[in-house]
Amino acid sequence: MLLPLVCLVAAGWWTSNNVLASARGEMARTVDMVHEQVLRSLETQDAVLAGMEAFVAGMSWQEMRATPAAHDFANRIDRATPTVETLGVIDPTGRLAVASETPNPPQQLVLADRDYVRAWPAGRRTEGTFISPVVISRVDGRVQVHASRPRIGADGLSDGGVIASSFAPAYFEKFFSDIAETRQTGFTIIRDDGSLLADFPTPVTKEGETLPPGDLALEALRGMVPTQQAGLGRGVRFASSGSLLAGLHLVAIRPVRNYRMTIIHRMDPAVVTASWLRQMLSPTIGAAAAMALLLILTARAQATTMREQVELRSRTAVAEAGQAQAMERAELEARLRQTEKVAALGQLAAGVAHDFNNLLQTVILNAELLEGAAPEGSPGRRSAGLIITASERGIALTRRMLDHTRRESSPAPGTPPSLEVPAALRAVQDLLAGPLGAQYHLRLTIPPGLPPVRGEAAGFESALINLVVNARDAMPSGGNIAIEAAERQVAEGERNDLLPGRYVRVSVHDSGIGMDAATLARAGEAFFTTKGPGRGTGLGLSMARGFARRHEGALDLASVTGVGSTVAIWLPAV
Repeated sequence: MLLPLVCLVAAGWWTSNNVLASARGEMARTVDMVHEQVLRSLETQDAVLAGMEAFVAGMSWQEMRATPAAHDFANRIDRATPTVETLGVIDPTGRLAVASETPNPPQQLVLADRDYVRAWPAGRRTEGTFISPVVISRVDGRVQVHASRPRIGADGLSDGGVIASSFAPAYFEKFFSDIAETRQTGFTIIRDDGSLLADFPTPVTKEGETLPPGDLALEALRGMVPTQQAGLGRGVRFASSGSLLAGLHLVAIRPVRNYRMTIIHRMDPAVVTASWLRQMLSPTIGAAAAMALLLILTARAQATTMREQVELRSRTAVAEAGQAQAMERAELEARLRQTEKVAALGQLAAGVAHDFNNLLQTVILNAELLEGAAPEGSPGRRSAGLIITASERGIALTRRMLDHTRRESSPAPGTPPSLEVPAALRAVQDLLAGPLGAQYHLRLTIPPGLPPVRGEAAGFESALINLVVNARDAMPSGGNIAIEAAERQVAEGERNDLLPGRYVRVSVHDSGIGMDAATLARAGEAFFTTKGPGRGTGLGLSMARGFARRHEGALDLASVTGVGSTVAIWLPAV
C-alpha cells in the first residue's frame, strides 16, 4: 500500500517541475515576441521622427508655419502609419509650429511644461529618443504616450525645438488582448521610473498610474524577491510566488533595449494549476488502481492457485488496456497543445508582419523624398530608387508571411497564378549578390526552354531567399551556393506526393556542415531551428514547403554531415 503512495508523490514532484519548466518556456517565447512587437513599434516612431527632422532641416520657424509643405508631409506620415496618432514640431517657446492634424496649430496651446519637451534644452549636444509617461491630450483628452527628439541646429547642438510624435496605449493593449490566453493573463509595459505605459486586462486611462504596492513584478524589479534568468541569453527573468494547489503566480520580465522600459507578462495561475492537474490525472488513476488491486489480491489470498492465475491475467490485461488508453489521451492532448501554440505564434507573426509592412511604408515615403530631392541621373537618385524597389518587394514578402500563417490550403478562385522560373531566379540573384558577402559565390544553372510553373513570383522568391540564407548560414567561412533548375517528368506511381506530369525542379545546394539524421527529421517543422538566438525563426523551410504544397508541388531535403545539404522545390508546369 505504501509503494503506490510513494510513486504518486514522486510523480507529483516530477510533473510540477515539468509544468513549471514548460510554463516558463512558453512565457519566455511570448515575452520575446511581445518584445519584438514593441521594439518594432518604437523603431517606427524613431523612423517617423527622423523623417520629420530631415524634412524641416534648414527651415526657420516662420517658414514652417508659413508653408503648407511641412504640415502636408507630417499629415502623410500620420495617415500612412497606424501606430502614429500625431506628429509635429514644437518651437523653443513650447508652441506647435507644425502639426499633422491641422495646418494652423493653435498658438494659445503651450507644451513647454511637458516632459517630452523639457527633456531637450537648447544648446546641448544630445541624441536618442525620449519616451514620455502617459499624458492626457490638452486638445481632445486622448490618452497618449509621446516620443520626442531634439531639433539639431547647424552647430550640431539642440536649438530648443522638439520633433514629437504620439501613440496610444490602447494600440498595445489591443495586441495584448488578442494574444492573451485568458482574461486573467496579464501584460504590462512600464517605464524605468515606475509609470505605466500600457496594461492588460486593466487599460491605462489616466496620468501617473503605477503598479500597486506588493505587486510581484514590481518587487522583482526592485530586487525584493529572487528571480531566475531564462536560458540562451534572452534577457528574460522570472519570479514566482504561491503554490500549484493554492495558485502559483508566475511573472516574466524583459527590458526593452535603448528605451528605458520593461515588458511584464503574468500567466493566469489557473492555467498553470490546470496543466499540472491534467498531468497528474494518469498517475493518480494508476496509483488508485494499484492500491485497489493490492486490496483485492490480499482479500483473495486464500483462493486457489488457478483462480489467482486467471484473475491476475485478467487484471493485467485491464491494466495494459488502461495504460494504452492513457498514453493515447496524453499524446492527443500534447498534439492539441502544440497546435494551439503554433496558432498563437502564427497570429503574433502576422502582427509582426503587419507592423513590418508599416515600417516599410515609412521607408518608401522617406526614399521618395530622397529620390525627388536628388538630381536626375545622380547616384543618390538611383540608390533611392533601389530602396523603393526593395521595400516594395519586402511588402510583397510580408503578404506571403501572412498567407503562411493563415494556412491557406488552395489558391483563390480563378486562374491559378504562374511564374517564369528564369526571371525569378535572376531576381533573387540580383537581390542577394551584395548582401551575401564576398566570401560566398552564388551560381545559377538555368537550361533554355523551361516552361512556366504554378505559383506567384513573390512567394517563390521568398522561399528561395530563405533557402539561400540557410545555405549561407551552413557555411560560416564562406563557400559556393548553387541554384539549379531542370525540367522533370514524374511517372505514375513514381512519387506519393506528386501527381504524374511535367515539373520544374529548382534545387539549392551548399557545401556546408550538413545535418545528422535526427536534425534532418525535424528540419521542416515550423519554428524548429538549429541557429543561435536572434539568427533564425524556424519558418524558412516550413514556408517553402507550404508554398510548394499550395501549388500542388513538393519539397525534398537531403543532407550529409560534413558534406552539405540540398533542398529542392518541385512545381508543376503550366
